Amino acid sequence: MIRSLAVSFALMATFAYAEEPKKPEVKPPAFAVEVAAIRTDVEKKLGPIYAALEKEYDAAKTQVERDAIVAKSTAEGDKIYGPAYERALKLLKPNAADPAAVPGLAWVATAADASVRTEAIVLLRKHHLVHPETITLAKNNKQSGYAWVEGMLREQHASAELPKDQAWRVHLALAMCLQSQAQLPARLSDASESDSRQFDRIFGNERVAEMKKYDSAKLEAESLKLFKEVGEKYPKQEVIPGLTVGQMATSSIFEIEHLGVGKAAPEIAGEDLDGAKFKLSDYRGKVVLLSFWASWCGPCLGLIPHERELVEQYRGRPFALIGVNGDPDKKELKPALEKYKITWRSFWAGDKGPEGPIPMRWNVNGWPTVYVLDAEGVIRSKTALGKTLDAKIEEWVKKAEAKK
Repeated sequence: MIRSLAVSFALMATFAYAEEPKKPEVKPPAFAVEVAAIRTDVEKKLGPIYAALEKEYDAAKTQVERDAIVAKSTAEGDKIYGPAYERALKLLKPNAADPAAVPGLAWVATAADASVRTEAIVLLRKHHLVHPETITLAKNNKQSGYAWVEGMLREQHASAELPKDQAWRVHLALAMCLQSQAQLPARLSDASESDSRQFDRIFGNERVAEMKKYDSAKLEAESLKLFKEVGEKYPKQEVIPGLTVGQMATSSIFEIEHLGVGKAAPEIAGEDLDGAKFKLSDYRGKVVLLSFWASWCGPCLGLIPHERELVEQYRGRPFALIGVNGDPDKKELKPALEKYKITWRSFWAGDKGPEGPIPMRWNVNGWPTVYVLDAEGVIRSKTALGKTLDAKIEEWVKKAEAKK
């Protein structure tokens, strides 16, 4: 019966379409065409520059060299993006209420210049708050740290005009935004020198100071409430194929309740890349650097040279580097193991890769994710990198040695 009705409706739609005259193709307004041309020109100019810098990054031998290349990449991008964003904004402002302005405004909203970025965001919130591209912009920045994101998501979440099919997306994004903000004070205090400079460059000193003062407990409590609500109300909606809102909510709740600094790390039991079974608790008595990594993740590979140095530096001392690998295909992973001389063990996340049971349980939605566990298996850091990470490892290794 359902099939018959579906066929009937399909036929009705076909006949209705056949009887209607063809509608003329709507051409985009001139300002939108100009903005699109500006974006295309930027991509053409930056493409070869970024390709060359990527090769330099891959060839770099030290973290100092890699940091310098990242800084150079940022500077080259700013030189081309800056004037382009300003030209685009001049064209968009007089036409901001036109829906055709939304793609351009959403693009300008990613500008490094705070004043340019803010103008675009104000116009989107005023004229196109619940437009699908505005919602996508807010969702994509939910964990970025920008001050405007929380406000936009809250407005969208409360809007009576929010499309029903977007309700769960905004609800989930707001929960993730607040959870991410709750982690910012610890993340900023653990930031390496290069990361601190990057935070200051992106957000400015005032914004960084504001983030350091966030009430983590209050933010976690609200995000926990939102995750429980969205998990109960939309459990079967798929975030991506095979990953439901219910699963994401469960992982996020688990992280908030069990994966904070000062809490005992949950057990991980699985197989290494050779198929041998082992557990995280096998390394009790040693400080563990637990690194979620994958060969498809450029920043993960960027950490490996220093991780190799740490393994050598702490040889014979109570320290172990353990990976959780997110490659779905072990055969494709093998060249990376040989190229980067990875000798330490990794749990394999399984053929679902980043959606495998281990990263899903630990709510890993950013790769790499790095934890430091003390000799008793207590989480001591989940954000530190660079010199800050090295200092934490040394601190807890010395404590482990003192206890022995």
